[in-house]
Amino acid sequence: MSVLETVKEKVGIAEEKPLYECEDCGHEFRSAADPDSYWSKCPECESQEITQIE
Repeated sequence: MSVLETVKEKVGIAEEKPLYECEDCGHEFRSAADPDSYWSKCPECESQEITQIE
């Protein structure tokens, strides 16, 4: 989390990150990364097969 994101969270103006689900392991997580990005992957199993669910 960046310093800017931390400050926004502390003062109550944090942006809600989308919720994703890993198609391989089922782990649900929030991420600001673009799901089509090379860097977007499941933090649990590192699979790039993720779907935005919220």
